[in-house]
Amino acid sequence: MAIYVHMNVPSRAMRMAADVSVLIPDVPLKKDPEKGCQKFQTLYLLHGFTGDHLSWLRGTSIERYADEHQILTVMPSAYNSAYTDMKYGLPYFTYISEELPEMVERLFPSSPRRQDRFVSGMSMGGYGAYKLGLSCPDRFAAIGGIAGSYHAEYRYQGKVSTVATLCEALYGDPPQITPEVHDIFTMLENLKKSGAGIPRLYTCCGTEDRRHQDSVDLKEFADRIGVPLTFEEGHGQHNNEYFDKSIRRVLEWMEPAGQPVYV
Repeated sequence: MAIYVHMNVPSRAMRMAADVSVLIPDVPLKKDPEKGCQKFQTLYLLHGFTGDHLSWLRGTSIERYADEHQILTVMPSAYNSAYTDMKYGLPYFTYISEELPEMVERLFPSSPRRQDRFVSGMSMGGYGAYKLGLSCPDRFAAIGGIAGSYHAEYRYQGKVSTVATLCEALYGDPPQITPEVHDIFTMLENLKKSGAGIPRLYTCCGTEDRRHQDSVDLKEFADRIGVPLTFEEGHGQHNNEYFDKSIRRVLEWMEPAGQPVYV
């Protein structure tokens, strides 16, 4: 099994301590005088609404999968922030996109190369994974969403599980999104128009899941603007059984090296 580390670290951006769970593959690392030091490819794995840094650990066998794929796995707490710099609240996106990777690569044997970084998440975390990966395309090789709630505006339109006061905290009063910051459809299209490199894209969702249409919408939009996106669907609901099965599939699709890389 992977080595589990729980950290409670100070965040300059949020001015508070933040919880992070980290899984380190239980394999020895080597140093080669010509190739350099061995480090791990790294997966940033994001939880869903009502969750925290323990959600993946409690609900799935991610410890075993991380060890099997020899991938360092980072699971931060973002609570119900929608991975956003909140209008009236804390700058979770700044913390996760800027502070967290720097800290991880300073404290752990995590490769700093783009081709060795991946991001994935479930539900709200699926949205967060796309927001992080599309906002920082120079940092991530692939994005994997699982039953993602990809329409940001649905949060204040009452189409997902949330509350009015939280939406005001996230997006203002009255709540409204800034498309180039919060809407992944706009972000994907802008990235396509810019000619910049787009990470490999994946999404999956169970056909009995209330969020299934979100993945269909994302796939159809990507096809329309000419961006490759792998979409897989099948029997499944919005629960840990489906998330467990899907994160295994995400890891297979991402194709990590399966062993430490020299950096």
